[in-house]
Amino acid sequence: MSTVARIFALASAVGVLAAAGCNIVTPVAYAIEGPGQIDAEYTLPKKKTVIFVDDPRNILPRTALRTAIGDAISFDLMERGHLDSTVASRDAIAVARSGSAGNAQKLMTVESVGKALDCAQVIHIQPTVFDLSGRTDDRGIRPTAIVQVKVLDLELRVRTYPAADSMPDGREVTAIIREESSDGLRTRAGRTQIEDQLARKIALEVAQLFYQHDRVDLGENLGTRRK
Repeated sequence: MSTVARIFALASAVGVLAAAGCNIVTPVAYAIEGPGQIDAEYTLPKKKTVIFVDDPRNILPRTALRTAIGDAISFDLMERGHLDSTVASRDAIAVARSGSAGNAQKLMTVESVGKALDCAQVIHIQPTVFDLSGRTDDRGIRPTAIVQVKVLDLELRVRTYPAADSMPDGREVTAIIREESSDGLRTRAGRTQIEDQLARKIALEVAQLFYQHDRVDLGENLGTRRK
């Protein structure tokens, strides 16, 4: 479809929907124009890598979520061919724990964790927010997670992403999911399910920093809950 044809098609569709009192311009534009693409913010070198979810403040309610987030990122990047050698996130957590055992005030550095696992690169993820019920709007609650992301090259002994002068604390990444009500928070099983969904979403948001992906998530824009 030519550019002119797309413009006329969009205008026609919007006009019909407006006359009918509909408010779904975004889905129409999405269907006609396509989602568009967001470029990768950084291209990862294909070095042996560990995704280390470092949570010294215990922001995440369960240790298993650290492993789930790290492994989800690792699997996504491996499956898409952006990395070809990774170490299980649980191994990084185990090394960090063993290195500081008996001395809670002396935590292992991120570099030390990566080197102990014979890795050349670390994707360091530090959670700052993991809130299941703090954000609400007229469509329900909005569980929210925020993390800081850094990439360290252990061979070059530098931080390669993001630039330290512009983002000294790392690249902040936010994930929000949609829940129609707070009913799920009233039981342990319900909370666990929502925690798992939010962990998967923040893992996806982090992984997408490193590859081109769709600009628009139609399900999110329409306000539909994604299973």
